[in-house]
Amino acid sequence: MLHQTGRTRARLMAAGAALGAAGSLVSFAPPALAQGAEATAQVEEVVVTARRREERLQDAPVAVTAFGAEALADRGVDNVAEISKFAPNVRFDGAAQLSGGNYNATVFIRGVGQNDFAIFSDPGVGIYVDGVYFARSIGGMLDAFDVGRIEVLRGPQGTLFGKNTIGGAVLITSQAPGTELAGRLEGTVGSFKRRDLKGHLDIPLGENLFARISGGSLNRDGYAHRLSDGQDLGNRNADAGRVQLRWTATPDLTVDLSADYTRAREHSAPQTLIAVGNRPGFTGAPFLTNFNTFVAPGLGITAPNGQKTLNPSFITGDPYTTWGSGPNVNDLDLWGVSGTVNWDLGAIQAKSITAYRHLKAQFARDGDNSPFTFRHTQNWDKQRQFSQEFQFNGEGFDGRLTWVAGLYYFNEHGSDRGYAHLALGLRPPATPPPISPSANVYTVVDATTYAAFAQGSFNLTDRLSLTLGGRANKDEKTYYLDHRRIADGFIVANTTVSDSWSAFTPKVGLEFKPKSDVLLYASAGKGFKSGGFNARPLADITEVTAYQPETIRTYELGAKTAWFDRRLVLNGAAYFSQYDDIQVTVNQTPRNFVANAAAGEIKGFEIEAVARPAPGWDVNLAVGHTKTKYTEVGQGLGPTQILPIKLTTKFVKSPEWTVNAGLQHRVELGNLGSLTLRGDVSYFGKYYNDIANDEDLAQKAYSLVGARITWASPDEAWRIEAFGTNLTDEQVKVSGNASSAAFGLKEASYGPPMEWGVSLAHDF
Repeated sequence: MLHQTGRTRARLMAAGAALGAAGSLVSFAPPALAQGAEATAQVEEVVVTARRREERLQDAPVAVTAFGAEALADRGVDNVAEISKFAPNVRFDGAAQLSGGNYNATVFIRGVGQNDFAIFSDPGVGIYVDGVYFARSIGGMLDAFDVGRIEVLRGPQGTLFGKNTIGGAVLITSQAPGTELAGRLEGTVGSFKRRDLKGHLDIPLGENLFARISGGSLNRDGYAHRLSDGQDLGNRNADAGRVQLRWTATPDLTVDLSADYTRAREHSAPQTLIAVGNRPGFTGAPFLTNFNTFVAPGLGITAPNGQKTLNPSFITGDPYTTWGSGPNVNDLDLWGVSGTVNWDLGAIQAKSITAYRHLKAQFARDGDNSPFTFRHTQNWDKQRQFSQEFQFNGEGFDGRLTWVAGLYYFNEHGSDRGYAHLALGLRPPATPPPISPSANVYTVVDATTYAAFAQGSFNLTDRLSLTLGGRANKDEKTYYLDHRRIADGFIVANTTVSDSWSAFTPKVGLEFKPKSDVLLYASAGKGFKSGGFNARPLADITEVTAYQPETIRTYELGAKTAWFDRRLVLNGAAYFSQYDDIQVTVNQTPRNFVANAAAGEIKGFEIEAVARPAPGWDVNLAVGHTKTKYTEVGQGLGPTQILPIKLTTKFVKSPEWTVNAGLQHRVELGNLGSLTLRGDVSYFGKYYNDIANDEDLAQKAYSLVGARITWASPDEAWRIEAFGTNLTDEQVKVSGNASSAAFGLKEASYGPPMEWGVSLAHDF
């Protein structure tokens, strides 16, 4: 324990020193900047689409962090989840609890999101790729190759983006086809036999027709292992490709077509056992007791301590090893096609986005992390979606009014087929133990959304403008459930349920520009997440209860500023949110349900600084603070829906502090090219991985340290990079589950340890 404490202090001191150095550079930048450096010392402009039109980041009265292609490459962002290391008040993790799938995302912004992967459970942060909404958290851990820009919008985006953006939105924009024959090829090798190959090729097909083909193959051995059979966990074996066509039909009409496909054939996410019954926090665990009494001794399985029971000797004490068995699979087929038409009609610019997407996934988890079949789950999921959006942008009153309006339609069909093997083997004999609740499950979800929105900004004076907007939204959902108990064939649920919900999400804002490089704003907006039905019944049909949409109202003050001829960009926002009808998601088997059983308040701030004190030097610093609390805690909707929260409970996945700092220096080597060195430190305060704030599942405060060195040829056609991530080898819990009251178990998933890599890239 003393050794761990010392390591933690040392890491925090190292992180503090790095942050202090970055802060010092920012603080002492003004004297150097005042001397009048060259134009190359300016911080580059960033274009965003946070308000459904392209504009400068500094002109958008929205709390948004944006990274262009070069910034993403400098930071080594290979997966969209890695943006949480560089954007304040963001958690983006994979391996959602109960799933076993590496690519099943859980995303939280400012304490708001969704911790469940299920096909019938909506996310709280919307992910958009080229304007197309990705409805499911399954497959949400997208690989970030050939990306032109990523924007993280913090706070509810209900007016312009609609449902399920109650926490915010992540906007991903692909690189557009180039107008000349050109391409890039990049290979990477590294830890765990990493072997990545990525590339793209721009092909002009005519005077007005251009194509871009991009693809990647990502391969890596797992960083965790199963002691029972030697198989690894957490590996990569994925291939992805995209084809894009851009047709400039006329100077006023552009058509973009895109098709993409991702195929993954991997092993399950790493998991390990961290607690087994007969210890503080466990109250009886009847299924564990009866399984060990009536079933386990006859299975011929011997625990490490020589007993024939599921007991604490299966705890390895190593986050990267487990005694788990059962199916070890994490497959994904994800593809889609889209067409975007941009038409300049003079006074109005019209856009149409039409898209179809399809996913097929299979993933499994051994929740008991032993050779016994005590808590095994496996899911086969399918989902298809069609969406159509029409957008219209324009100006009026001699340019004093800018506006956007649109119509949106979305339809999806999803199904989940699987099983939950829970204390398998328990059957009702003459004397009770309880029967096994193991079940074969089949759930179908059909959902349709209709929406209309409009937002406009009117210049009251040359410096003061008013923004008003609103969105009308209607959701319709139908669930079909066929869940049957394995032990005796009892029909737990065979039913069809449906409902619809309507919502209006307004926004009002006031923007003041005292000078060209300073924007001050105040705004109030509303967001919501769609309602639904509980689709994990284990006892009987009475558990299939409906829950209503949750809503949030956020009040925000912000500033976008640039100083010293854009050599320092300093932005900040402070906010207060009232969170109502919170969909409290409880996953404590056999208690698995959602209920609108709480209300809360969230307050905090973000500060982001980017500086270029001299040519070749770049500094960035971001600080985020989020304070959450429940103001009301109610009850579930049935006798089995017992809430494991109280007023003092913290929100899940909500560290109070997030800090990131980066320092980059480019050295020109003349005829030998250039050398760029970069270091990043990301700090996350303590957070809880489950709604009940189980301390065994909590992640203590930690820092992630990364470094990168890049050599580029004089014409920048060749690049060689060496990099390291998680250099202090932090053991980070990214997910976990505690079902201690009935099953006596706790499990956790950990992120990767320290890794290194070397890449070679050639542009041609």
